[in-house]
Amino acid sequence: MYSILFALWRFNSLRALRTVRGLWKVDGPMIAINYLWMLLFLPLPVAVGHVLLAGFMSATIVTSTHQTEELFEDVQHDWVRAQLLSTRNAATTNPFSEWLWGGMQYQLEHHLFPTMPRYRYRLLQPILRKFCAENGQEYRIDGEFALLARNWKMLRDVALAPPRNDAPPTRSDTVWARRDGAAWTGG
Repeated sequence: MYSILFALWRFNSLRALRTVRGLWKVDGPMIAINYLWMLLFLPLPVAVGHVLLAGFMSATIVTSTHQTEELFEDVQHDWVRAQLLSTRNAATTNPFSEWLWGGMQYQLEHHLFPTMPRYRYRLLQPILRKFCAENGQEYRIDGEFALLARNWKMLRDVALAPPRNDAPPTRSDTVWARRDGAAWTGG
């Protein structure tokens, strides 16, 4: 399912180029190069496999650093604490793994400093660890395989849990759904 969603995001990127003012100048050339490369140099089954595998890998990495953490039903007034409670870093084990995670192993840093270039997260990590220690906050980090196992267990537990009649409804009118170029608006 995540692989299909990733494919839809790729098509949505083309829609966003048409609908979001000025985006073509910023992201258009790189998106065009990517699609031309796939069209001209990859056989169709390889290109489709590439998109589906990339979607699976992206979803695995992103969901495993988010889904097993705290969920808030109410507004959180301490934004920093909420970011520290709602995500977890992955400790990568080798240079290939570091590259594969693409900076997403530094979720705590990313959530607290979302506009910082991802190549700076590694330098920020010891500063954030110190901040957490000094302020009584947990710096959440697991090994990459422990994190994936934690996510798998959470998905299994949710799938096997009985339904709750008192569960809050899923929101369809969100800030992200209202933005230009949203892939899905909950409708």
